[in-house]
Amino acid sequence: MRLTPAGKAILLLLFFGGLFGLYRHLTQGPETADKGTPGGSTAPVSTPSADTTGAVLDRPLRVGIVSWPGYAGGIVANNGFKPNTDCIFWKNHKLRVEFLLLEDIDVRGKAFAKGGPDGVDVVWSTVDFWANELPGLNKSGIEAAAIMQVDWSRGGDAIVADASIQRIEDLKGKKISLVQFTPSHWFLEFNLQNSSLDESQQEAIVKSLVSSGSTMDARSAFVAKQVDASVIWEPDVTAALERPGSHVLVSSATATDLIADLMVTQRKFIEEHRAAVKAFVEGWLDGAVEANRNPSLAVKLLMENEELYKELGEEATRDGLTKVRLTDLTDNTRVFGLDGSRPRFDDLFDRAGRAWLKRGYIPYTVAAKEAKDDSFLRDVYARHPVAPPKQEFKATAQAKARAETAKPLLTKQVRIQFAPDSAALTVQSKKTLDTVAGLLQAYSNAYVRVEGNTVGSGNAFAMRLSKSRADSVVAYLVAAHGLDANRFTTRGNGPFKPIASNNAEEGRAKNRRTDIMIIPKE
Repeated sequence: MRLTPAGKAILLLLFFGGLFGLYRHLTQGPETADKGTPGGSTAPVSTPSADTTGAVLDRPLRVGIVSWPGYAGGIVANNGFKPNTDCIFWKNHKLRVEFLLLEDIDVRGKAFAKGGPDGVDVVWSTVDFWANELPGLNKSGIEAAAIMQVDWSRGGDAIVADASIQRIEDLKGKKISLVQFTPSHWFLEFNLQNSSLDESQQEAIVKSLVSSGSTMDARSAFVAKQVDASVIWEPDVTAALERPGSHVLVSSATATDLIADLMVTQRKFIEEHRAAVKAFVEGWLDGAVEANRNPSLAVKLLMENEELYKELGEEATRDGLTKVRLTDLTDNTRVFGLDGSRPRFDDLFDRAGRAWLKRGYIPYTVAAKEAKDDSFLRDVYARHPVAPPKQEFKATAQAKARAETAKPLLTKQVRIQFAPDSAALTVQSKKTLDTVAGLLQAYSNAYVRVEGNTVGSGNAFAMRLSKSRADSVVAYLVAAHGLDANRFTTRGNGPFKPIASNNAEEGRAKNRRTDIMIIPKE
């Protein structure tokens, strides 16, 4: 779908909460992070070259994007959309760059397949969309790779629901509208897979999805009460709330570590033009630092170069930037594991690939290591090592006390094996918890309540044991995965919250479980 002038006018009328709904028209991917605040490092990753001659590419590098403030780092690095030499890309790296708006997903795909100079050399994607798209590209003979992350989503994606839906499990038996294969689709899929809904219940929800041609269509179906919930992005989230009794069930303001924008390019281009790709990556990182340092400049360039932002105005454009985190080298260090840690990219890409394969959307998955080329980032890191950004979880004592009793957004039921009358984790239990850590990392802006459950009599020992087991789970997640201990609360239920009959071992096995609950801050 292509955004028409009339569509832009509608967006202007609807836009009272946040910009960027346009953000990945038909399948863009993230809407993200807190703009205006530094992503971490505060200095450029390189210094200007003393040489004033000799471009690293004999033509402008062509980069396909959509209307989305998460690309402000690159736009600031280029001082606009047009190729020029009065910019970071040229002054620091001898690269001329041209940005092109590719709102139509089919046009985007064809331009990327063609490559420059008639198509595009580099194009946007998201980790989840890349896991969906890459198998098809490979099948058609095109090998490509993600070369850097450019932003995180921080509030633009959301599930909007009617009053009957208060948690993810309440989506059972409901109709949900969304645009397939966009980050909205992934946002829903991730939540379903990490809920207590079983496979058959999840499948029933997926089969009843109402596929929309655009986020505006998905929102309209919700407002017209044709569906019970809608997974959309701003500004349609705000507009959808005009339906009486509706509310935001969950957004990427809580699931802050789930939707990430990338830049991808063909491996053939990398092989033939390594110097140009290196200049592009380093120049963008420099631009992200400058955009974070000077958000007014980012707003100015967005308004000067895109009609949409000019129409929306300075205040709305600035507000849109608050919904993204422009990522620099510190964020890329964590996402690609430049410091030797487990790459966040790998976890998200593998999870999304398995989800799309399970649903039959792709014929096979691609290994995460084949979906990226982080050599350019690693070269920068070798010269300028930085620490990944520290994720601070901020909340009041009152909010934490509320988390101890509040109803969860979703519940992940996990079988954790313990020795009889023991709270010590087994090796297998630790492996199980390693798979759960991805959920808790994605929901990095939420509390986590861990509840231990046992079978047998409800005596004081059983209550203490179930609480001790919950405490052991938290201790491991904090120690092994670096999760903030302040996020966790624990409870021991003993045998008082069975989910199956204790008359047979199968039921008792289900009842010997650990419930891991996501509790939004508010």
